[in-house]
This record gives sequence, structure tokens and C-alpha cells, in this order.
Amino acid sequence: MTSPELLSADTAAAHVPVHLTRFVGRGRELEDLAQLVLSSRLLTLTGAGGSGKTRLAEELALRCGASFERVGWVDLTPIGDARLVAQLIATTLHVPSRAGTTPLQALVSSLCDARALIVLDNCEHLVDAAAEIVDALLRSCPRITILATSREALGVASETAWLVPPLTSAEAMQLFVERARASLPSFCLNSSNTDAVAEICRRLDCIPLAIELAAARVRVLSPEQIARRLDDAFRLLTTGSRTALPRHRTLRATMEWSYQLLTEREQVLMRRLSLFFGSFTLDAAEAVCTGDPLETEDILDGVSALVDKSIVAMEPGDGVARYRLLETVRQYGLERLKESGERPAQEERYVGYYLGVIEAAAPNLVGGSNAPGLVAELVAEQDNLRACACWAVGREDRAEIALRFVGALYWFWYALGQFREARDLTDRALAMDNGTTPLFRGRALVASALTALAQGEYPLACRHFEEAIPLLRQAGDTDATGAALAKYGASRLLGGDVEGGIETLEEALEFTRGRPAHDIAVIFAKFWRAWAAYAQDDFDAASELLAANVEVGRQHHLPTTLAHALVTEARVELARGNVEAACIKVTEGLELELAINDAWGIGLAVDVIAHVAALRNHHDEAVKLVAAVAAHRNRLAVALPGLAPPERVRLVAMLRDSLGERYAQLEAEGRTLSTAQMVGLALSEAARHTTEHRVPAADPIADLVGGGGPRLRVLALGPLQVFVDGELVGSVAWGSARPRELLVYLLMHPEGRTKEQVGLSFWPDASTAQLRNSFHVTLHRLRRALGNPEWITLVRDRYRVDPAVLEEFDVQAFERDVAAARKSLKRQEEGASAKLEQALARFRGDFLDGEPVGDWHLEHRDRLQRIYVDALMELGARLVAEERHAKAAEAFRRVLARDELHEEALVALMKAHGAMGERSQALRAYRRFVDRLREELDAEPDEETTALFEKLQQGAGV
Repeated sequence: MTSPELLSADTAAAHVPVHLTRFVGRGRELEDLAQLVLSSRLLTLTGAGGSGKTRLAEELALRCGASFERVGWVDLTPIGDARLVAQLIATTLHVPSRAGTTPLQALVSSLCDARALIVLDNCEHLVDAAAEIVDALLRSCPRITILATSREALGVASETAWLVPPLTSAEAMQLFVERARASLPSFCLNSSNTDAVAEICRRLDCIPLAIELAAARVRVLSPEQIARRLDDAFRLLTTGSRTALPRHRTLRATMEWSYQLLTEREQVLMRRLSLFFGSFTLDAAEAVCTGDPLETEDILDGVSALVDKSIVAMEPGDGVARYRLLETVRQYGLERLKESGERPAQEERYVGYYLGVIEAAAPNLVGGSNAPGLVAELVAEQDNLRACACWAVGREDRAEIALRFVGALYWFWYALGQFREARDLTDRALAMDNGTTPLFRGRALVASALTALAQGEYPLACRHFEEAIPLLRQAGDTDATGAALAKYGASRLLGGDVEGGIETLEEALEFTRGRPAHDIAVIFAKFWRAWAAYAQDDFDAASELLAANVEVGRQHHLPTTLAHALVTEARVELARGNVEAACIKVTEGLELELAINDAWGIGLAVDVIAHVAALRNHHDEAVKLVAAVAAHRNRLAVALPGLAPPERVRLVAMLRDSLGERYAQLEAEGRTLSTAQMVGLALSEAARHTTEHRVPAADPIADLVGGGGPRLRVLALGPLQVFVDGELVGSVAWGSARPRELLVYLLMHPEGRTKEQVGLSFWPDASTAQLRNSFHVTLHRLRRALGNPEWITLVRDRYRVDPAVLEEFDVQAFERDVAAARKSLKRQEEGASAKLEQALARFRGDFLDGEPVGDWHLEHRDRLQRIYVDALMELGARLVAEERHAKAAEAFRRVLARDELHEEALVALMKAHGAMGERSQALRAYRRFVDRLREELDAEPDEETTALFEKLQQGAGV
């Protein structure tokens, strides 16, 4: 029977709590949630304290109430005894008690036939009891829907848990303004305080409660003052509504409530995690947070629990999940860490871990973004690296750590264009006590000198190189010595001492003689010796040295080396009067600089194109580019190389004479251009006479191996890359993704495809006329992008790529090489493992990964994945047989990275770890697998897998 005491939908609005302030934002969330309420039995809104769960539930209940016969709202806050939950729900919903029945039985009896929406607010402190009652109600009352709010999910089988996100930046600012006006009616958002309000919202992670508390302070503080005081948010945000729940009246009360709901070990972990700035990985948490009472194995479970309880937020990444604490949670955790007496020791662990990270990475960063994957990994750790470096320069007794940090960080700073930060931290580190290890001081001096070189402070660069090089020689660091000599020569050269610079650069070339051509010190020495030759108008010598670096950059996939050499070659060609040749080189160089985000190189390339524009009498564009380069470099705090300013002065003088009064207006327009706008203008100018009629450049490498004609190279495993005559076809040439897709589609069908077959895969819903038009437009763009229309042939109504021009298609090569290597493995031929490893190295990622293509590619993607995984398993088994367990473990990990539920790979990985004595890693791999298996399939591992785990857990061998 339907309970008459439950409120009808018409009176639901009178029962749902009423707020005196307007609900702000969340329009899209309400639409999505309204659909979930109508399609789910149990919807739980989860999130951190103050994230707006209750207010969102109120709006949702009001919006959806008309779809239900009855609506009931129950706030569980008043009770702390789990035994009273059912009674409170029954009382609040006006369900009468009956003799001989429990409150739960009474609820079931009243609700069994009702089409009702029951809202259970604030379940987190009674989550187990709430889950038990909800489960019973849902099983016994088939027509009810339950909407719950809690800081963690209830864990009931039919539950849909929905994490309440922070407000968007715009919504957060709107909320701040509305609540500020409630405190100070004259408050308004204007040009003087907009940035401060945006900063407040950002610093408070766009959490509604924190923003409302901050807005209440406008009675006595300006937004700028509030923003400055947010480093101590708990002292600032103390005055809320007197009618709010006690735990929502201050930010501290909200955090105290959440903290007390954690277990003791979870509290310890939360405190230690508060040291991390920004986000962190599980590996970092294990390295920093392990220690009495937490073992390494505890960290994964602990972090998972804190995620479930909305203390830690997970940020899915590229194969590696990252985690973060909201800023207010982090500040509270730091207070608790200090109170515990653990902070000094934990800080040392934290700083030590990130010092190890950057020192391990530093040798692979020298020279810029030649390791883009590594740079991307470090970018994710940027906040932590900065925090550690600032901690190190904060006290004299940390001088050696400070020097080690700045010595290791320079090329990371360079890759990101962060020269101001580099200057500040290196100055502070070097100002500390210099009675430290010569090697560390020498490396820090090099970092300072390189920063000065980039910023055009050549005398400072020379002084610091002169002090650093003897220290590096004394420490026996030949790699750093060779690179420092080359850069010292550059500093002398750009500072105006051309003869002295050449002398030092010749010394650098001699010092590095015998090293491979791709050694970074050799690359530096050749590059700057080429600049010296350019300064002396010895263009042949400059071209020869730069050509060597171009070849090395292409052969060894060093994008920074290649980009800088191409841009400087363009400068040499320009000096010779070869404008079109200069455009071809600078365009490729600039596209590479953009791909690796080399801010210094971007400015260097655009400066060349400004000169090109002037030589073509495109004076308006030339002025804008000159001004845009100046603004770009000012933003970065870097300078043009010392040889370029005189050329620039002459160029500006010519443009002023030519344009007269219009020069100032054009210069002002140029200075307002963003980097992206500047680059767009530069690429348009460079391509004016080359896009349609570019003649493919002769490839000396192809000539050496006998390949006289043009060549096509396509890499489709991973992000798509297409090379014509060794040059990457840039995005501008394609126009859209469709021509690239057509190229790969035809390569996957070497026998050819008719227009109709292409249309069925690309435009299945198009009419015959639409298909014909779309196909020919796409084909035209493909042929134009390749620059060789005859490469796409038509024979007997079938279009295909001419096999004679195809140098490499990595998909075909991968399948061919893997098949051959697997045959060698079966025959147990010598070197078979190495052959298979080499073949698998072609698999850079999934087929057409990240490319917007049609469904036709899915069967190919899945097939190639299977080939890759099966081959890895065979390789791992062979490596185990050869007792190369570390390499075998790597193979099995790669399988699990592709398929987390590949149980055969897990067992093999556990055995490999066991064979190496790495029992804890084997156990951890098992636990991760089990968690994922339960989460994804609600299943358990095979008995054999569990038996292996128990055997390892008991300390037995495998």
C-alpha cells in the first residue's frame, strides 16, 4: 500500500529544504542527473566537503519531483548511531510505527508499492548502515528511487555513483559575485578586480562552500587582499551562515568533519600526501609516504580509500593515473602534519625523491626537447619540482641540495621557456654558501651561464662559464665540460668577441673529437661554430657544419637539433639571396619548433621570416612579425642571438623609411599578437610561393643507398606521421584529417579500392553525388599534400598508392618482421629474441592512435593489438627460458599495459619477479589485477593464480 504520510509530488517543494540564495550554475549537470534519476534505482552524489552535493540534490529533487507520486527528504546529520538510521528515516517520512515490526519493516510496508523518490542526505558518517537499509529498500520496493549524498559511495550493487565536480571557472566567479553582493550590495565585478576574483576561485579549486566563505569577506577585504591571504585559507574563511550546519560554517569545521571519518592509517597517509603540490603518481606516493605505520603495500589501498572518500581526486592520464588533493584539503593536511611532528622528516623524503627524479632525467634533457616524452612526464611533476627547489634555496644548510636542483633543472626550464624562474632560482642557489662539492657548484654555474646566454647577458654567461669549466674538469665530468666549452664559445661570440669565440669553439671541437656525431657536446660545438662562420660571411663553412647537424637530427630523431639547424640554414640561405630555399628550410624548422614547443627556437625562426617578408616587399607583414618577435621574447625574458640584433636594426630602419607614419600603427598591432597568431602569420608568409609548387629537395641519404626518386614513408602505429623525401608533411599541407585517412586506407588495401568502396567506409550515408564530390575533393587534397599527384594511381577503376614510391609503411613492416621473428623463435635460431624485440619496437602505439578516423580502422587496430600482445608473450617466454628475467618482466608488463585483465601475463610477471627475488612487486601486481578484475568483471582470478600469490606471500620460491 502507498503511505498516505509521504508527501505528494505537488507538495514536494514544501518538504525539500529551501534556500534563501539563488542556485548558481550546474545546468548541464542537472540535465545529466535528471536522466539518471529517472533511469537508476540508486544515485549517489559523492564529493568533497563543501562541493555542493546537498544543494545539487535539492535542485534535482525539485526538478524531478513531478515524475514521482511521492517525494521524501531525510537528513542523516543529526544522528551518530548506526542503529537509529532506519528509525530516523521512518520518522522523517512520517511512517507510523507498528507493534511487532522494526522500523525497516515499517518502511518496506509503507513504500512497497510507491512510485517514490527518497533523498538520503549526508550518509558518509553512517555509510555502512545506510547501505544496508538502502539495499533492503531497493530489493523490497521495486518502484522507489533513492538519491543519496555522501563523501563516499554506498557500495550497493545497483548504485550509480556520480562525483560532483567543481564549478566551472565562470560559474565559480558568478557565485562569488552573487554571494559578495549579499554581504556588500555595492560590490561589482570590474576590470580592476576580475583577475583577483578569478585567482580566488582557482586557488579554492572552484569549491562552492569555500567560495561562499571567501565572498563573505568582501565586507572588510578587497578581492586582491583576499587572494593574497589564501595561503592560510583556514584563518581567512571562518565566517559562514549562522543557520548553516555547524560543519559548514567554517572551512576548518568542514575539514575536521571529513578528517575524523578517516581511519588512523588513512589520516597518516592524508597528512603525508599533503606535501605534494599539484598532482602525484602512485609511485611517488609510495616513495614519499612509506614509513611507520605504512608499508609500501599499504599505499595503493590507502590512496584508493581516500579517493573513495573524496579526500583525494584521481586524474586519469596517459597510461598513468595521477592524484591530487584539493588546495584546501592540502593546507589542512599540512597543519596536521606539522602537529604530528613528522613534517621535517617527510619533507626530506619528498625533496629527496624529486631530486632523484630530475637528476635521473637531466642527462636526457640536454639540448632541449629531444626527449618529448620525458619532458611531458616532467611537466606533470612541475609543481612538485618547483616546490622542492624553492624549499632547497630557503635555508643556508640546504645549499648543496639547492645547487643540485638548479644544476639538473636548466634544460627542463629551457624546454618550457621558463627563463625567469631559472634566473631567480639559480641566483638564489649560487648566493648560498659555496663550500660545497665542486661538481654540484660547477653544474649550477653552468645553469646560470646558460640562462644568461639565452637572455643576452653575455658578460655574466662568460664569467660563470669561466668559473664552472675548471670545476667540471676537476670533477672529471667530461660530458658537461664539452657542452660547457661549446656554450662558452657561443657566449664569447655573441658578446662581440668573434675571434675569442672561435678559439673556444675550436677547443670544444678538439675536446669532443672522437665522440659520436650525435653527442650533444659535438652538436653544440658544430652549431655555434657555424654561427661564427656565418658572422664572418663564410657561408660554405657554415652550411657544411649545419648540414652535418641536420643529418644527425634526422638519423637520430633529435627534433631540437634538427629544428635549430634548419632555421640557421635558412638564415644562411637568406644571406646568399636564396629566398625560396630559405622559406623551405625555415618552414620545416618552425613546424618542428612548434611541435616541441621550443619558445627560443620559435622566436629565432619567425625572425628569419620577418626578413623574408621584407625582401619580398611585404612590409606590413614584416613590421608585424618584427614587433611580435620582440613581444614574444619579452614574455619569455630571452634575447635574440647577438649576431641578429644588428641585422634587425638595419631591417627596422628600412621599414621605417618605407612605411613612414604607418610603421608605428603596424608595430603596435604586431606587439598585441599572441604567439599562436604570430606563428600563423609567419607560416602564411613563408608558404606564399612554396605551397603549391614546392620542388622536392634532393635527399643525399637516398642517393647514397641508390634511391634516386622521391620516397614516401608512413608511420601509422601510434600518432600518424607522413614523410615525403624525409620531410614531415605538416598539418597546414593536409587541410583536414580526411586526406591522411584516405592515404592510410589505401595503404591498408595495396590491391586498390574503388571509389564506391572508399565511400562505403568514409561516407556511408551520402548520396551518390555527395560521395563522388567528397571523394574527389579528398583525393585532390591528398595528392596536393604529397606534392606528387602521380603517387595515387587509378588502374581498372581501383585507386592505390604506387608501391614503387613507398619506402616504408610501418604496419606492413611490423606484421612482416614479427612473423619472421616468431618463425625464428620456433626454430630456436640464434638472435631470434633480438629480432623479435626489434620488430616489436615498430609498435609505437595503437593503429592511428588519436587520429579522427572512421570505424573501418577498428578491426585493423584490434588485429594489430593481438599480434603485438601475442608476440610479447612469446618473447617473454623465450627470455624466461634464457633466464633473462628482468627483460621478460618488462615484456609481460607491456602486455598488461595493453590488457590489464590478461591473466596469463600476470602469472608470468609474478613468476619473473619471484625469480628475481622481487616478492613485494609480484604481490602488488597481483593485488592490482584482482582489484581491476573485480571492478570490471565482478570476477575472481583463476585458482592457479591465487595459489601462486599465496605461495609467494608465504615466502616460498617459484
